[in-house]
Amino acid sequence: MLGTVERAVLAMAVLIMFIVICCQVLFRYLLHQPSPWTEELARYLFIWVSMIGAAYGVNTQAHFGFELLVKRLSPRLQRVGHYAIQLCMGLLVFVLVYYGMRMVAVVSFQVTPALQLPMRYVYYSLPVSGLLMAFHLFHHFVMSCRQHRRVDIV
Repeated sequence: MLGTVERAVLAMAVLIMFIVICCQVLFRYLLHQPSPWTEELARYLFIWVSMIGAAYGVNTQAHFGFELLVKRLSPRLQRVGHYAIQLCMGLLVFVLVYYGMRMVAVVSFQVTPALQLPMRYVYYSLPVSGLLMAFHLFHHFVMSCRQHRRVDIV
């Protein structure tokens, strides 16, 4: 369910970013009047797409892995390695959320140059994506515990 929402948000943001970039090209090359707000909006949309895309990658387990190395280990060491990786990712996500919120607090009174939007909206991408990643990591952790418990019973 959450993955579907993430995909929809990503699709919408990429579509808006595409339209904004086309407007930028139109303003710059056809009208010879470059518009600063289009470049700024495209940049901030790209940040959000990158961060939500990273969370979606955690959901689909699409991030880089060492499958060749892990497959050579015994099943018990594979399980230990899997949990160690989950723990490391959890620590990374904690840092992302914690320092993301601190950064939001620091920039909360700044505004963007062209759009005059509060900068905190840009920086909220860090804790929001971190919380999404934490949810996906927890879900995968619970599912892998259930799967390993079934294997141990059989």
